[in-house]
Amino acid sequence: MPRRFQVTLHGTGFSLPVDGGNPISGFYAIRRILAQTPVEAERQAIAALQQEEKFCQIIETTQQQLGDSDGCSVQLESIGELSWFKWHFSRSPKSFIFY
Repeated sequence: MPRRFQVTLHGTGFSLPVDGGNPISGFYAIRRILAQTPVEAERQAIAALQQEEKFCQIIETTQQQLGDSDGCSVQLESIGELSWFKWHFSRSPKSFIFY
């Protein structure tokens, strides 16, 4: 039976322009995943993130700003198992936290 995981991903090496400031160079993203193991949850979370329209736009903008996106990476920051109650009765974040 699959377990419920909350996965925090850390993206680095990006370049997103900001009006009047330094470009955004990274982000954090939290995703919830059903998986058998933490390793499988990490793999699924990264794959799901890479399919999201917002992430594809971030990659496209970085390629325009830097000429390529070879320096971009997304890695596991943290992972935890969620209780049944939290899984069903708390919001699942779908946003990005940029820095």
